[in-house]
Amino acid sequence: MRLLLRLIGTLFLCVCVVFAVGDIARSLAAETARLLTVAEALALIGSSLPPATDSATLATATREIGGWSVAITAGVAGLVFLVLGRTPWSRRRPSPR
Repeated sequence: MRLLLRLIGTLFLCVCVVFAVGDIARSLAAETARLLTVAEALALIGSSLPPATDSATLATATREIGGWSVAITAGVAGLVFLVLGRTPWSRRRPSPR
């Protein structure tokens, strides 16, 4: 399980780096700071966030997530998965050899 969590975390960090490099290149070309949002990235691949018609809270959350930067969101998600997949700490002292 830890291997899977660490693998997912590493993949999210790879996505973070790819989008961060793209954001930097786009910002240098346009001479303004511009970050790609989640909604724009999903539109580029032909998808979108699912419409939330069940509750107002879910609709607000979907709208908020769509405005976040892909690079920052993927980076934070990757770090969370890496922390979840880390080896548990032991409070015992190692035995002397």
